[in-house]
Amino acid sequence: MYYRASGKAVCADVIPYYENGEFKLFYLCDHRDISVHGEGCPWCLITTKDLVRFQDFGPVLPRGGAEEQDLYVFTGCCIRAGEEYIIFYTGHNPHLKEKGLPEEKILRAVSRDLVHWRKDKDFVLAAPPWLEMHDFRDPFVFYDEERREYGMLIAGRVKNGDPSSARGATVLARSRDLTHWEVDKTPFYAPHAYYTHECPDLFRIGDRWYLLFSEFTDKIVTTYRMSHSPYGPWTAPRVNNFDGHAFYAAKSVSDGRRRILFGWNCIKQDERDDGAWQWGGTIIPHEIVQLPDGTLGVKCPEEIAAQYGQEVALAVKRTMGGVAAGQGDYALGSEGRSLCMLGRMPENGKIELTFNASSDCGDFGVLLRADEGADCYYAVKFEPRFNRVAMDRQPRADNTRHMEPETERYCPIVPGEENKLLILFEGSVLEVYINDRVAMSARMFDRKEGDLGIFTHNTSVNFQNVKLYRQEEEK
Repeated sequence: MYYRASGKAVCADVIPYYENGEFKLFYLCDHRDISVHGEGCPWCLITTKDLVRFQDFGPVLPRGGAEEQDLYVFTGCCIRAGEEYIIFYTGHNPHLKEKGLPEEKILRAVSRDLVHWRKDKDFVLAAPPWLEMHDFRDPFVFYDEERREYGMLIAGRVKNGDPSSARGATVLARSRDLTHWEVDKTPFYAPHAYYTHECPDLFRIGDRWYLLFSEFTDKIVTTYRMSHSPYGPWTAPRVNNFDGHAFYAAKSVSDGRRRILFGWNCIKQDERDDGAWQWGGTIIPHEIVQLPDGTLGVKCPEEIAAQYGQEVALAVKRTMGGVAAGQGDYALGSEGRSLCMLGRMPENGKIELTFNASSDCGDFGVLLRADEGADCYYAVKFEPRFNRVAMDRQPRADNTRHMEPETERYCPIVPGEENKLLILFEGSVLEVYINDRVAMSARMFDRKEGDLGIFTHNTSVNFQNVKLYRQEEEK
């Protein structure tokens, strides 16, 4: 259901376009095998009308040669201009840097059908002298009705300023004809906080404008800023990201009814739990939700959650500590550790439940793919005293309990209030949603099977309407 390229290949930055009831999802394809596929990265295309079934068109914007600017066809955007479609994209070639030439420039391609593209060899946009020439990428083009001109947001870096790791800026270029561009000397947004602002995106919901970008300086996440104007000033809300560090380089598109954010759940080296996080992975869509105060959250698109409709019967398999079990309802806690194991999990599926914590002490959550003795497992763990939800596992890399969790999200839990939890798992992909506003992506590589459980530690929690589903069998 979640899309990943075949073989060893991974999907990186998604460039979404929507037209005629269909999402057109261009993505960067890393074959992960230079010996077979050679060096470089093309744009591939998949289309979907329902976010769960895809038509694969393969590479549509091929990589260039070893001496060309676009050996790696990196991130950009797709727009329609009259009868043509235009892709503005990043031409990246690390070998040019060795020759003193720009590693990155912005290039262009045109098409009549979104599948067959012709590179415009006459178009090139390079970094101006006041920006670093090797970091000039990820163009995002929009049309300003009031100014009657096009704007292009670019991920760049200013040349001067310390520390050098904080020179990242979102840069603005302007054009009236999509061919001749002038780059503003004053950055569009430069908070002196990040190495660069990758994959910029700009959109409006109601009376608010939102600027998105991905940063790998602080939390390695996709973040956003808010304003009442498309040109700022931009402010960062208290919670200014959409997911954790296992979801990156996300860009959005509207289907006229809602806005879908497409990022990738990254893989790990050798696809092992103890491997280092790597670039690229599996395409994940979140639906953006505007909250009453104008801030943004995300939830699972309804089409994806609906794919798991066949309920799996649960039964208490074993308990430990204080456990009172009913029909789908379980009261666990309070002193020490309490545990209730509920039976085997399918390979792919969905977990739904609500919970009510009695206090902000201790921790609690859901065990996934646990072994018979509950010594080895993955866990979605809530820690109210830290205002966070985390993805954890046992054993950890050093076989102790002292390392930090795999990934985490800010998630305040108010004692006495009901909360909604949705967990989807497919192969190694894990997607967690809380209260239709908080998302946490993670991975489960090593353990392929096991039991479902719920637990508490030094607190008491009521888990209600606990249900497990698998994908409905095709008839």
